[in-house]
Amino acid sequence: MICWIFDVDDTLVKYVDFNMYEWYEFIAVPVAKKYNIPLDFSVWKGMIEGKIGRRYSENFGIPAERFWKEVDARNLEYRKWMYRQNRLKLYDDVKAIENLEGKKIAWSTSSRDCINYVLSLFGILSLFDFVIGKDYGDYEYIEEVKPSPKFVEIIKEKCKCENCFVVGDSEIDMISAKKGGCKGILVREKESKYADFKIDSLWDLLNKKFL
Repeated sequence: MICWIFDVDDTLVKYVDFNMYEWYEFIAVPVAKKYNIPLDFSVWKGMIEGKIGRRYSENFGIPAERFWKEVDARNLEYRKWMYRQNRLKLYDDVKAIENLEGKKIAWSTSSRDCINYVLSLFGILSLFDFVIGKDYGDYEYIEEVKPSPKFVEIIKEKCKCENCFVVGDSEIDMISAKKGGCKGILVREKESKYADFKIDSLWDLLNKKFL
């Protein structure tokens, strides 16, 4: 079975003028203040980049599962706010996905609610056979998000993938693919030394060269 695993943010959906500090202030600061967790921007950035453990809140007596559930609830509101600001867009080439043979999976380090929201918003949720976010298993694998291959392994097992491609816009996506035994396809004119293929548009997935 061929499986196409798609990163969501910045691969399928574009966040116009995305600012990481704005995002941090919107989704993380209110939760940190609620639980009196010292969380400045450098610590937040470290958690996102995998340099600081995602169970950081437990140093201050707050279970990581609780912290991330509330952060992800704020993250969903952030996406809704971005849409109202006309800053949430679907890439024009996403319609190519419906012409691909095999199973199609949407995967993100955001929550499943966030993924479902943006995919439903643009009418493409039905294109995907499986959707998985970092909240899978009630945040059981919170320390195993990209670039760990754990979620790729979960997807491969659940979807019975034999020939697997990860399509994403970042080095982290490509590292996850490599570690998980998949081919990595880099899109959106980005660079990665770990990518097996580089394409300019999702339409390029239909030319069969990857098979």
